[in-house]
Amino acid sequence: MSPRVGVTLSGRYRLQRLIATGGMGQVWEGVDSRLGRRVAIKVLKAEYSTDSEFVERFRAEARTVAMLNHPGIAGVYDYGETDIDGEGRTAYLVMELVNGEPLNSVLKRTGRLSLRHALDMLEQTGRALQVAHSAGLVHRDVKPGNILITPTGQVKLTDFGIAKAVDAAPVTQTGMVMGTAQYIAPEQALGHDATAASDVYSLGVVGYESVSGKRPFTGDGALTVAMKHIKETPPPLPADLPPNVRELIEITLVKNPGMRYRSGGPFADAVAAVRAGRRPPRPNAAPAIGRAAPTAVPAATQARPAVDPTGRAPAASRARATGTHRSAPAPRRTFSSGQRALLWAAGVLGALAIVIAILIVLNAQDRKDRSPAPPTVTETSQTTSPPQTPAAAPAAIGDHESNRYRVSLPLDHAPPRAVKPASEQMVR
Repeated sequence: MSPRVGVTLSGRYRLQRLIATGGMGQVWEGVDSRLGRRVAIKVLKAEYSTDSEFVERFRAEARTVAMLNHPGIAGVYDYGETDIDGEGRTAYLVMELVNGEPLNSVLKRTGRLSLRHALDMLEQTGRALQVAHSAGLVHRDVKPGNILITPTGQVKLTDFGIAKAVDAAPVTQTGMVMGTAQYIAPEQALGHDATAASDVYSLGVVGYESVSGKRPFTGDGALTVAMKHIKETPPPLPADLPPNVRELIEITLVKNPGMRYRSGGPFADAVAAVRAGRRPPRPNAAPAIGRAAPTAVPAATQARPAVDPTGRAPAASRARATGTHRSAPAPRRTFSSGQRALLWAAGVLGALAIVIAILIVLNAQDRKDRSPAPPTVTETSQTTSPPQTPAAAPAAIGDHESNRYRVSLPLDHAPPRAVKPASEQMVR
């Protein structure tokens, strides 16, 4: 039997009010009768609670998350398994009950955040993520519904470790991708292991939505949106945003995880630089990707670039007034006529090999495009009781949005035709 008002779990946690229902289970407001405090209780669905391997992974994950101590992370207090009306064991988590409003509810009311509030939210969330990343945890489902905003402006990141446990459990079918399609990282959508950089990408999508009032990719289904994350470039952000803000989001949303900020901490540092009026620093070992000199950078502190847009060193570097002379150029290597002929032949053969490889790939892709077998998509919807005001009703760790999907995504399937997103009002 499903949990209901008045049921007491393990003789201690009494369920009082249903907060949310999602694909994983239900989140309840309850009371810890032993300590007399209000808590949030996530009761898992029977198919998860009865799988021994999943429960063991979930239990280990709960223990790890419980060790995280940070004001920006909603705490985990307890884990348990109990019988409900004698109909089998049910696993549950007891968590901090946060008096706040999910960011998705805030965006629904306001359209978009002010730039000041958006950057503050992103920096706080990045700092919270870094605590988990330093402990070897990847959130895997960073989205507005898992970011709670308290009446004082404190950010609370919720639902840690749940998606990771689901990915590792045998109840997840081969090729099935767990996550929220609107915020999923490209590598995660392809079925690769999520990393800390995947969380940074998802947070970048949250940032894009928060400052522009719309998501970078929309479509008529989870698969369409996931394919756009894999293959398409996000539409440009509004031109009225400062250049360094646009540059920050662009860096974060690159497809290659090695080109992003490697974890929440470096991302938060980049946000802090933007808040101070500077350009965001480049991710470690990442070459520059495009133009962007922000007008917000103070002239007194702006460093002179080492290379101008034409690729040449600045004039001041080429010949200084102090009389410093250029060093002599390195001697050029010379080749005999026979060596030049061999090099020319090798170049021609290499070019032919590249052309042949491209033709093979295009022919193979054309055959795939004509393949009649479409990928399958299963959408797991859920409902949430929205708070009336930011302080009106407590929120909890759980699924706050009706957009968590399980996507069966063959790696060799061509993307479906994109559906033009509906226009959305942008509000400051």
